[in-house]
Amino acid sequence: MNQLTAGGFFMEKLEAKLQALFDKNHIAGMSVALTDRNKIVKCFNFGVETVEFPTHKTTEHSIYRIASITKVITGLTILCLVDRNILELDQLIKDYVPWLSFTNGAETQMTLRHLLSHTSGLPVEYTPNGPREEAALEQSLMDGFRDLELRALPEEKHYCYSNWGIRLASLVAEKQTGKPFSALAREYILDPLGMDKTTFDIRKAITYPISLPHEEDASGELKVFHYMKENAARYAAGGLYSSAAELCKLARFLLAEGVNANGERIVSKASMQEMFTPHALAANKVGMHYGLTLFMRNYDNHFTLGHTGSAPPYATSLFVEPESGYGVVTLMNTQRNHLRYEVPDLVFEELAKR
Repeated sequence: MNQLTAGGFFMEKLEAKLQALFDKNHIAGMSVALTDRNKIVKCFNFGVETVEFPTHKTTEHSIYRIASITKVITGLTILCLVDRNILELDQLIKDYVPWLSFTNGAETQMTLRHLLSHTSGLPVEYTPNGPREEAALEQSLMDGFRDLELRALPEEKHYCYSNWGIRLASLVAEKQTGKPFSALAREYILDPLGMDKTTFDIRKAITYPISLPHEEDASGELKVFHYMKENAARYAAGGLYSSAAELCKLARFLLAEGVNANGERIVSKASMQEMFTPHALAANKVGMHYGLTLFMRNYDNHFTLGHTGSAPPYATSLFVEPESGYGVVTLMNTQRNHLRYEVPDLVFEELAKR
């Protein structure tokens, strides 16, 4: 595939198609960044950070809640700890968290590999509002797991997307290191990737230009949703704020299979291979598998890997295509979940036509 430049007829055509999607779907603001293995090729920005100030246009630096794209950072952080022999993927979780117990005895089988691949049997969880202190993580899990009914035993390898599992994995990391998970993510992944503005802390996020959440009122008009949901006990499952520019660094890191922009190997080849290995068929969708905190998609002769995010009303995605060497980041401040796939699919398909 020929090297892309930010200008030219191809970019104009692609921008027109993305503009059409944006106009059709009634979104306040959207940022779509295309990166190659070395740099951002182009960031297409549509709409505004807030409809209350129409001059506040979206940019590649606008901060959005990235929701479950966070899980990729979580998985990479855990794998860094595995590389350092602080954690083991196939060690029983109960060895790290002695109080763990379930009515079906799943604690006698459950490992980090199960948690990171959503095959632990733990059910779906979404509680966007909760404690504002990260120290509440363990008690929130103890309370939540009390009489919790699991979907299956881990040995059955039944895929069930579960924020409970990711949260439990972050607790394991905290217990073995004695550090809050946000600090671990900063130390092992965010800082080495140069993702300085990416943060779990809304108090830091709002010091940058932030793309505010929007919802439709009864008449269909877009309004700012003047409330930021926060639950520090589920940071690892979906608590990060970031921008298109910063997430392109993560996309390039995935394309480089664990090597950062300085040429430093941050995650071992073996651990990256574990991350990229399909562990389960995701939600019975043809061509959609899940590795360790990563979706892997086969569609129309394309193979992409990455993650979507939904923290209503934010909708996000990050996918890379290893064969072509490109990545696409999509961030929206209005909930249009179907576009999390439709936008990157459009971009990759247009790239393939060149």
